[in-house]
Amino acid sequence: MDERPDFLKGGEVARLFPILAESSKEKRVASIFLAVMTQIPVLSENVLGTVKVRIGKRTKIKAFTEVVLRHEVDTACRPDGLIVVSTGRRNWAALIEAKIVKAKLDASQVQRYMELAKANGIDAVITISNEFVARPDHSPVTVPKPLLRRVKLIHWSWSWLATLSENIAYQDAVEDSEQAYLLKQLNLFFAHPGTGIERFTQMAPSWKSVVQAVVNNEALRKTSPEIEEIVAGWFAEEQDLCLHMARHVGREVTTKIARKYVADPVMRLKDGIRSLVETNTLTSTICIPDCASDIVICADIARRTVSVSMTVRAPDDRKSTKARVNWLLRMLKDNDPRLLLRAHWPKKARATMKEVTLLREDPAAIQTEKAGLVPQRFEVLMVERLGQRFYGRRTFIEDLERIVPEFYDSVGANLKAWQPPPPRPVKSRDDVHSPEAAEETAVSESTFSDFAGTGSA
Repeated sequence: MDERPDFLKGGEVARLFPILAESSKEKRVASIFLAVMTQIPVLSENVLGTVKVRIGKRTKIKAFTEVVLRHEVDTACRPDGLIVVSTGRRNWAALIEAKIVKAKLDASQVQRYMELAKANGIDAVITISNEFVARPDHSPVTVPKPLLRRVKLIHWSWSWLATLSENIAYQDAVEDSEQAYLLKQLNLFFAHPGTGIERFTQMAPSWKSVVQAVVNNEALRKTSPEIEEIVAGWFAEEQDLCLHMARHVGREVTTKIARKYVADPVMRLKDGIRSLVETNTLTSTICIPDCASDIVICADIARRTVSVSMTVRAPDDRKSTKARVNWLLRMLKDNDPRLLLRAHWPKKARATMKEVTLLREDPAAIQTEKAGLVPQRFEVLMVERLGQRFYGRRTFIEDLERIVPEFYDSVGANLKAWQPPPPRPVKSRDDVHSPEAAEETAVSESTFSDFAGTGSA
């Protein structure tokens, strides 16, 4: 691995202190990250695990910058980096194209890199920018499908890489002191505003006009480019919110995506547009490890509210509505006026909802009209009306990223799923004191005495 791979005509090993022009900010950031990643196995294992590249004890990783490949497609085609992973049996390689600050990936440029990778037998092209995607195998750009049969297209956001590095440090996953020092310095570097790493901070320019149209009861059009911008922006914020929550809990937080969308992000976008037009809402579901349930986030444009909710099964071993409600209320410590409880009932009875503060005084107040029914599921919601702040491209995002962690602290971190109690012993106390049981006990004691006597002899 000390030598360059056969397909590499020219290039420098990624440096921790790259000497580059001031205008080459993305190359500098990419070089520093690649240099650190090759020296910290835990980091490379987590990063490359997203592209299903396994890192073992004997795996060796090399990273290069200023890459020149032997088989050129375009003389102006110069990737920002190259990763080569050697497991001993085979090599896996990926070209790196990096953008920083507000620079967007160019579809035609990415396509040329895909063709370059194909010509040189390279497995993948990895793009890194401040653009967000739901999954690493989804890309902000579209390339011809025939190219994807030979070369994988992967995307990482800088914010995701920064959050991943931060969480590895938080979990004390790096035992080697020198590696831990490198990781700490990388996190400080990523956190500095001068690096050019940006989070998603505001909705599309058309956000205010779309909100006003919904408030005015105007119909939205599926073919409107503004609606597509809004949905694409919501998906980007969804991913950024996962990173925000990952930093909040110190664990990986992911978006829950229907299976049919995993391999087809275009279909997901189209269905998101249709949902927004038909319901005037934007909805996402995120998964936090070991939570009682997934967390559902909904922005209701018509009402200008943001709601966050979790749903749990009601305890079967409580026979009355009051007992079941009290079981849940004991887990909710706060009397936040934004907290609501929605009860779901059997036999197609309509759901009922009451404020948590009211239910503390009267747990039976949520009872449905049919007195004999007991709730099957409880949905805990935090609903906040944003008013004029809902119109703001930036204030909407600020409030959303405030409300979700507040809901988690108040509800998500305390709510536990109900589990049936373990089965009780078959024999009752009366059986233990029956004459038959007493006779069996006497025989057992006699046998034990005989056995003990034999042993002592």
